[in-house]
Formats: sequence, C-alpha cells, structure tokens
Amino acid sequence: MIDKSLEAYGKSDIYPFHMPGHKRREFDFENPYHIDITEITGFDNLHNPTGQLQELEEHWAKLYGAKKAYLMINGSTGGILSAIFAALEEDEELLLARNCHKSAYNGAYLKDVNLHFIYPDLIKTEGGSISGEISPKNLEKILKDNPNIGAFLFTSPTYEGIISNIEELSNIAHSYGVKVIVDAAHGAHFGLCGSSYENPVTMGADLVVVSLHKTLPAFTSTAMLLQSHTTKIKEEKIRFYLDCFETSSPSYILMASAAKCCEYLEKNGKREVSSYEKKIDKFYEDCESLSKLKLLQWDNKDKGKLVISGEGYLLGSELFSILRDEYQLELEMAAGGYCIAMTSMMDTDEGFKRLKKALFEIDGTLKTKKKEDEKEFRYPKSTQVLSLKEAVEGKKTRRPVESALNCIAAGFVDFYPPGIPILAPGELITEEIVKFIMDGMERNLNVEGISSKGILIVE
Repeated sequence: MIDKSLEAYGKSDIYPFHMPGHKRREFDFENPYHIDITEITGFDNLHNPTGQLQELEEHWAKLYGAKKAYLMINGSTGGILSAIFAALEEDEELLLARNCHKSAYNGAYLKDVNLHFIYPDLIKTEGGSISGEISPKNLEKILKDNPNIGAFLFTSPTYEGIISNIEELSNIAHSYGVKVIVDAAHGAHFGLCGSSYENPVTMGADLVVVSLHKTLPAFTSTAMLLQSHTTKIKEEKIRFYLDCFETSSPSYILMASAAKCCEYLEKNGKREVSSYEKKIDKFYEDCESLSKLKLLQWDNKDKGKLVISGEGYLLGSELFSILRDEYQLELEMAAGGYCIAMTSMMDTDEGFKRLKKALFEIDGTLKTKKKEDEKEFRYPKSTQVLSLKEAVEGKKTRRPVESALNCIAAGFVDFYPPGIPILAPGELITEEIVKFIMDGMERNLNVEGISSKGILIVE
C-alpha cells in the first residue's frame, strides 16, 4: 500500500533533489490528525476569508510585493484556471506560449476560447534543445495581427529555469490592452527575502501563479495566485473563479503548512536565501572541472534548477537512473539528453556534496559519445486543425502511434514531467511529431496520453 511505501521512502537514505521544497526536513508541526478540521468557529473560511486566513494572505502579499495574494490548496492548476477565466472578457481570445503546462490548455478548453500560440526561442545543447525565453519581437507581431487577443499566458521560469523578460513583455502586451498572466509555479522563491530574482508580479504582470511547494518549505499542493497593484482585473472576479475551481473543503493541514512557511520566511528568510545562493554558486564553481558531463547555465536562468547534461555520453534517462540506483539521489526529471535536480533553501551541505561526488565519479567513467544521440531532440511545432472543444467532444478512436500520421489528436500527449503537450487536442499528427514521440519512448521517458491501444484521435 502507498502509506507503507511512503514510510519506507521517508526512512531511506535517498536524497530528494525533487520537489517539494521542504526536502523532507521537519518543522515543528502538529500531528496532522489533530488539526484536520473543517470550517468550524474561529478558524476562518478560505472561500470568504475575514480572519486568520485573510491575515495569512496579507502576509504573503507583503512578502511578494503584491496587491493581493490568494491562497490555494489545489496547486498552481487552480490558479491557472482561475486566472484564465478572470482575465478574459466575452469573445476575447487567448495567446498561449506553446510550452505551457497542460493545465493552461485545460483552462482554454473549459473557457471554450480561441487559442493563438507563441513559440519560445530554442536553446541548443549537446543532448537536444531546451525551450528558451519568449521573444518580445514575436509577441508584438502576434498582437498586432490579432486584435481580439485579450490575455497572454506564458511560463517564466520554465521547468529548466529559463526566465523571460517579464517587464518588456508586459509593456508590449499592455500597450495592446492585453492582460498578462505568468505561470511562475517554479519561481515561488523569486522576489522573496533578498532573492537574486524578481517576482513577475512586481515586473508588470497582472496575475502570477506560484507553487509554494515546488521551491519553498511547504506541503505539496500549496500555491498562491498573486494580483499586481496595477492590474484592472477585479478582485471580485478573481475570487469568484477561485471559488469555482477550489474545493469547498480546503485542507487546514495544507493551509497550516503555508502559514508555517510564511512564518519561517519572515523570521529566517534573508539569512536562508543568502546561504542558499552561496551554496549554489559554490556548486557551479566546483562543477566547472567536469570533463564530460556539464552543468548548464545561462544569464537568464535560475541557478537553483540544476540542468545536468549528459553531453551525448549519456541519455537523460540513463543519468537519472545511475544517480538513483547507484548513488541514492532522486532527481526531479529526465529529458532527452539531460536531467533536472531541483534545489531549495532547505537543501543541505551534505546533499550537495553527495551530488557533486556522484557527478565526478560518473564523469570519470565516460569514454565515448553515443552516435544515436547526435540527432536533434526538440519539441516539434504543431498545427491546430480543430478547436480544443471540437476535438475533445467529438467522436474518437485509438490508433497505434506509427499509424496515426495525418490524423487529428483527440487528447493530450506529453512527457511527464514536465507535462508540456507534445500534442494537444485538435492538432495534426505529423511525421515529425510521430518520430519525436517514438524517440522519447526509446529514451525511456514517461509518456502520458498513449495506451496499449495507441493514441487517441478524432474519427
């Protein structure tokens, strides 16, 4: 049973270079059975906060420099859905960065909104390409050509930590009357307690979603929707949609975790953030002498996301497995030619030492590059033939991936993590997409959306 497996994992020597950001380090926290309550007298109501929960949201808003902070206990997904509905007026269209998480696509489907896509720039690496930042020039062209766009949603930082120029993108969007939503789920630490990175809510974005649990010491599923001081989106509208997408029985255990996290940051944040950033800088400095593996870093990337490239010597899945099976280091994810180790201010010196030791030992064993990894491994561009609603609600069947060429997808196909769609409902299944999916399966990546009977397509 899952409870026994979790108990065994918690007692193991496996070090967690994955979310949640508390890294299994214990706070002074009450037995969850003692505090698992409902909306009883004196404990406020998340759907109408007027007491302790309102106070907690005010503390978070102050930490982030936001006008309002809305606590959520169903992760960033609830925030993304609420933001899409709150930002768009009737008949307005949505501009979506193609590398957004599939929850953004789900929001577009539920809203039944016409979609436009903007593709991020690509960063080429030895093991394939990584989605980069959103080009302000491309944004301006799309908005100029599509006057019905009412909101623009993109991800910054990305799963790999790439940061777009929020201020410039927001200025351009606002000049066309377009609201800006930023999925900053992986940037919950941005803007806090002297962090080197600013939070998008202070850089011009209207609404920003952050997952507290990803990079901060809070329980899984805790998140915040941040509202800027300058946005024209009304609080009443945001609250209404949060009520729609939030459970009517929010967990007081999770809300208590968010309160503990807030208190910890207010008391210790500046010291902990400073110490954490010094540890990260030292780790990069130490890893510069790796001869074959490489720690990837760019000026517009969060250093806390350790992107470890196999540089053609190892596939991402191979490096991931070696670190887990031989060194008891559990990373966040494996991609085509690299792995991601997620860090937070709760990571220990011992954890960094173990990872560094493992990387140098593995590095010393590598001799020749893999010929098969010379091919480019990058997300292919797609063509939308039907709307999300038409594809999802129409007649469907399944077909083997290799036989689905020129069919129209009726469901999502993605590698998970990160949950970025390779195919979204309504998109054409091209030869390039089929090859990419098959290549990912050959690299032992976790593919969602394909069953033993194949891929879901429109009849």
